[in-house]
Amino acid sequence: MLPKNAFRNSQKSSGLADLFSLSDQANTISFSGGYPDAALFPKKELQKAFQKRLTTAAPDLFQYRSVLGDLNLRQKLANYAQSLQIECSTEQIMFTQGGQQAIKLLASLFLNAGDGLAVEGPTYVGAIAAFNEYQPTYYEIPMEADGMNLDVLEEQLQTNQIKLIYTIPNFQNPTGYCMSIAKRKRLAQLAADYNALVIEDDPYRELRYAGQAMPPIKAFDKTGNVALIGSFSKILSPALRTGWVIAKRSIINDLANLRLAFDCQSPNVVLEAIDQYLTDNSLTDHIQQLRRSYQQKLATMLACLQKYLPDECHFSKPQGGFFVWVTLPAGLDAQKLLQLSKKVTFLPGSSMFVNSHEENHLRLNFTGVSLDEIQYGCQELGNLMRTALLTVQN
Repeated sequence: MLPKNAFRNSQKSSGLADLFSLSDQANTISFSGGYPDAALFPKKELQKAFQKRLTTAAPDLFQYRSVLGDLNLRQKLANYAQSLQIECSTEQIMFTQGGQQAIKLLASLFLNAGDGLAVEGPTYVGAIAAFNEYQPTYYEIPMEADGMNLDVLEEQLQTNQIKLIYTIPNFQNPTGYCMSIAKRKRLAQLAADYNALVIEDDPYRELRYAGQAMPPIKAFDKTGNVALIGSFSKILSPALRTGWVIAKRSIINDLANLRLAFDCQSPNVVLEAIDQYLTDNSLTDHIQQLRRSYQQKLATMLACLQKYLPDECHFSKPQGGFFVWVTLPAGLDAQKLLQLSKKVTFLPGSSMFVNSHEENHLRLNFTGVSLDEIQYGCQELGNLMRTALLTVQN
């Protein structure tokens, strides 16, 4: 027997399924998945950290522990949060199975069918998949070069009951845009004024390749109306499946109780190994290595897009993160373009809009491919788009 709403949920979650299936296609250059460069994983250092902690840890390493996660690692994260101007205790942090689980838990805690949820248009397909199960009423807020359009958001807050606001303020997935400081302050205030919770998803914060870092929205939160999500996936390894939530204590307590019905806790062995890695190694040096590599890849992709794409196409020019957002002429459908492509894959943009489903956009990842693949893949994309344009014009 099929679960209730199985067809509806599978249809709405297809963007996330497409992401992984496109990334795993053989004999193609994949710009589709949000993959880090596997050659940059600190494999030897992580191996030593696991071995050392397994050798030296107390026997309760293999026992049930706090649902919040390893206390020493939470203290390190609390210190990091304070460096970002966030007042935070260890009781305000819970580790999760990646940032994806953090989104899912917050959605499960707050959303009932029909509840108002404001998201950026476009936004992260994994968040849409997490939210869809709870059948919210979506309010799509247009993206601008300096973050979501807060004038539109405020209009929606004034006329509708909106419980959650989901945003990716740093190098947004999929556009690569960054929210300005002025908008971060205003969004924190809007959340307080209208008693909404901002879910601030921030996995790309440390991957800035130019410009100045900005405080999180959470740094401007005076009322506990912002929950900050972070992750080690993009800076250490996705396989660690370690993310976190920083929020006011009452939300963390409710999430902890809810978590007991999901998986009880994150694996102690993994959390303690990460703690050992951070004790024995310089995460700052590792992140600098990532920045140098990804900065070169981003510069190469932007130069190749400029060289090979038709003049009718436009693309974002991010200062960090994983993605470049390409806008095609209005007559082109990125999904149909993908079906014609034999040598390169990308993620069509329609699944990243919860209401408008705009078809003339696509997302490109530059971190998980080589410089040669970027150049060849962009050239193939350009050829594909020129052919499609000629078909439309004729």
